[in-house]
Amino acid sequence: MNWRERELPLLKDSARPEYQVMIDYIKDQVGKGREYSNNLVRVVLSERGCYYEFRDLPEEFSGAVGSGFRHDFVGSTEGLKLLGRLHDLALGPESADTHEISLMVIYHWDGLFRPEDTFIYHWRSYASQEEGPMMMGLYRPEVLPVFFKLKVDSDLAEPLLGSRKGVLFFVANLSDQHLVVRIPHHGPGVTDLNEVSGVRLIH
Repeated sequence: MNWRERELPLLKDSARPEYQVMIDYIKDQVGKGREYSNNLVRVVLSERGCYYEFRDLPEEFSGAVGSGFRHDFVGSTEGLKLLGRLHDLALGPESADTHEISLMVIYHWDGLFRPEDTFIYHWRSYASQEEGPMMMGLYRPEVLPVFFKLKVDSDLAEPLLGSRKGVLFFVANLSDQHLVVRIPHHGPGVTDLNEVSGVRLIH
C-alpha cells in the first residue's frame, strides 16, 4: 500500500480517464526535452514546458505548458536551506491571505512507503471549505531528501516563487548539483495542469 492510499483521498474512478488525458497532453506538449532523474522521480524540461512523475506512482504527476517556469541547480547545503524555508512557510505563522499549502518530502525511496522516510503537510481552504491540517511522517532538517515539493496559494510564497500561487520542486542528484524547478501559476505563458483539467492533483 502506498502513502496516498494510506493517508490521502484518491481520484474517483470517473476522474481517472480525464486525468490521464491531461497527463498525456502535458507530456506531448513538453516533448522529449532534457531529462533528469533519480530512483524516485523523472523530470523533463523543454522550451515548451516541464513535468515530473514518480516512477512507481505514475499518478503523482505535476506539469505546466509554457515558458514561464524556471529551473536552476543548487548544492546540498542550499537544498537543505530551501527545504527549511518551505517547512517554515508551511508550519510557521499563519497569513490571512493563505488558501493552500501542501509540502511533500521524500527522504529515501526503494519502492516501498515508510513513514519514517517521508514528511507530508497539507492544508487548504477555499470558499469556506477546509481540508486539514494533515501532517504525517517525520521532518529531518539535517537530511537531504531525494525529492520535495511545495504546492502553495499564499502571499507568503511570493519571495520563493515570484508569485503567490505555484509549485516548487527539488530533485536530488548523485552529485552536489540538485535540480530546483519553480512554476508560478500566473506567470507569463504558463498553463498549469490543474487549471487545464479541473481535476485536483493528489499530493
